Amino acid sequence: MTQKLPTLLIARTADGAGLPLPSYLSEYHIGLTLNAAIPSSIRIEPGERVYVPIGFAVGIPCGWCGQIVSDPTLAREHGLIVLDGPQIVHPADRGAVFVLLQNSSPKQIVLRRGTAIAQLIIMPAVQIRWQDLSGQVSVSGVKTDPSTVLLDSELAVSSENNEVMTSSKRVKKTPRNRFGKEEDEG
Repeated sequence: MTQKLPTLLIARTADGAGLPLPSYLSEYHIGLTLNAAIPSSIRIEPGERVYVPIGFAVGIPCGWCGQIVSDPTLAREHGLIVLDGPQIVHPADRGAVFVLLQNSSPKQIVLRRGTAIAQLIIMPAVQIRWQDLSGQVSVSGVKTDPSTVLLDSELAVSSENNEVMTSSKRVKKTPRNRFGKEEDEG
């Protein structure tokens, strides 16, 4: 069965003049290459964050979303990463797209116009409906009490201090071995 591919709308912005449209490196890649649409070179200091335009506005149809992720070469070799990655491009977003980059390396990075800075991955996306189970038997089979339970305690354990998070207090969780029996913390 062949999946129907979405049609994305794209409009070049003034800073995108002369840059190629986002494209795939090959038929085996799923990320569209996004290039820096800056007027000239910029220097990004260690730890610094910058918004970099890609030179385009995109229109993604309902039922789909865009995820902007780091360019693997820049991330691996230079420590330049997409902050808050993946950045999400919603169907409601219709303005120019910017990529929030951070220099995670200890060295200054010089970014030049046209450099591949990130990838845009287009994915199916759905909206959900909530079903409130407060005071009822939850999906885990445990009766819920909205005054004390925020999350299923097995999922809400803080890995740093082994505490269970609840809406009103922190409760020390007793460590258990792989057979479900309590272990000594000594």
